[in-house]
Amino acid sequence: MQTLQLQIDDSIFDKFMGFIEKLPKEKISIINSSEYISFEEAQTKVQKSLNGILENKGIGIDEAFDKILDL
Repeated sequence: MQTLQLQIDDSIFDKFMGFIEKLPKEKISIINSSEYISFEEAQTKVQKSLNGILENKGIGIDEAFDKILDL
């Protein structure tokens, strides 16, 4: 398997990731991508945050964004 490092302009990043996601999952993987998370992962993180609010377990905005971005 080959490894490739890319710098992709923000104006085409979403289109590029859409293309990558159409490729067979067993043939390609994304490594060391700190800026990209999948839609499903983002959806899960938002749902966990909403559940916390509904259960009166809210946290400050800075801490929330740090957790969302895994900082």
